[in-house]
Amino acid sequence: MRLRRLAIAAVVALGALVSAGSAQACSCAQIAPEDSLRQADAAIVGKLIEVIPRGELRADYRYRVQHVYKSGRGIRRGATISVRSATDSAACGLPEETDRRYGVLLSRAEGRWTSGLCGVLSPELMRRASCAS
Repeated sequence: MRLRRLAIAAVVALGALVSAGSAQACSCAQIAPEDSLRQADAAIVGKLIEVIPRGELRADYRYRVQHVYKSGRGIRRGATISVRSATDSAACGLPEETDRRYGVLLSRAEGRWTSGLCGVLSPELMRRASCAS
């Protein structure tokens, strides 16, 4: 019985930590842009054309690719790609301002492109990072 109470207390404490963590702002590791570019599966500068909600917590961000800095499956200049991300900036979701250009570092997960706020660079910083790597 005592062991069961300890286990329940541990689960409650873990739940409190998870809840507290979700209320915090997005926090990104300080990595040089050229290192981030090397670690990415793909990298583009594209114009955000649409955000399509996929439930309460996720959305597909559709970009028209203007420049490819690191190629990946289905990525080429002029193509439209979908990138899955969180919808909330506190959860490191991508920016949602359409008709704006963004540099985006991409990862491939579960057959789709993913990214988040920590993978967003200005188009100029993306260009400089590509020259440095």
